[in-house]
Amino acid sequence: MSTPTVSGFIGAVIIRPVVVAINSLVLASLMSYVIAERLDWRPITVCVTCDILAVSIDHFKDQKNDISACGAAVEQRFASLFFLTRMFLVLNASLLVIALCQGSPKMTIVTAIFTTPAFLWATPLNPRRIGAVIQRFLPAKHGQEVGYSSSIPGTPFVIKRVPGMKAIFNGIIRGCGIFFVVHSSLQASWKSDFNALPWSIIEIVIWSTVNRIIHSVMTDVRDFDEDEKAGVPTIPVLLGSPLKTRILLTVSQAAVLIASLGNPYILGSSCFMIALVWILGKDSPKVSFFLSIHSQSIFIVMYAVIRCWSL
Repeated sequence: MSTPTVSGFIGAVIIRPVVVAINSLVLASLMSYVIAERLDWRPITVCVTCDILAVSIDHFKDQKNDISACGAAVEQRFASLFFLTRMFLVLNASLLVIALCQGSPKMTIVTAIFTTPAFLWATPLNPRRIGAVIQRFLPAKHGQEVGYSSSIPGTPFVIKRVPGMKAIFNGIIRGCGIFFVVHSSLQASWKSDFNALPWSIIEIVIWSTVNRIIHSVMTDVRDFDEDEKAGVPTIPVLLGSPLKTRILLTVSQAAVLIASLGNPYILGSSCFMIALVWILGKDSPKVSFFLSIHSQSIFIVMYAVIRCWSL
């Protein structure tokens, strides 16, 4: 195991979560504009802070375990960075609470539904214990009829280790989740007569969901050799070949491209993503995969600049 470095810690725990969250910032802003013809800071803040918290906490746990394994002396050297990280997380959690308090109860419920799997992404979950918790909220007679305690397996599972579903969960959480959070906040302000050409909300949701799934699978292609040796059931490992995976990703993105021929921004983003599918691989530096994360952001920002220029 390589010795942890300060730059590596900051990059994984602070910089990378912020870079990932920029995509949520841009996408949530576009959805807010298309739905209500304005940028509402509340759902945008919720989406950005949830993204930062979910990624940063996950990476912080991994980094802390690696550092602790190196001994007390190394752990002491990172003590100030641990404190800085906790303050960073507290700041984002505070902004999240403020935004939720200023929004509707429905937005809070929707946020909880979509963020809970993200926060429990790498946590071992016991189905039997979950069933016992659910049973407490059910009438005693109904619980006995269903028989939760006897029918639910007791073997723990990890969400991101569900065979072939890691990328799909990722796409649903970050693609559909952002839409439902924004929609729950702006539903009363929805301007059905507002025509934000060339965008339609259905196209944006499908585009963003497929885009995030493809990005997640691309990182699995990069880690194919390690995942195959470790028996991690990612989509490339299940297909047994990075080539087959790239073909599947190309077909999926091409379907989005064909369905959105009237939107030059989705068209450009899809072509860019298809090119990245074949360019990026196991020898590509990890930082280059930020391009696939922001294959949407680049073209949404392009739309915003052209829109502002034409006003």
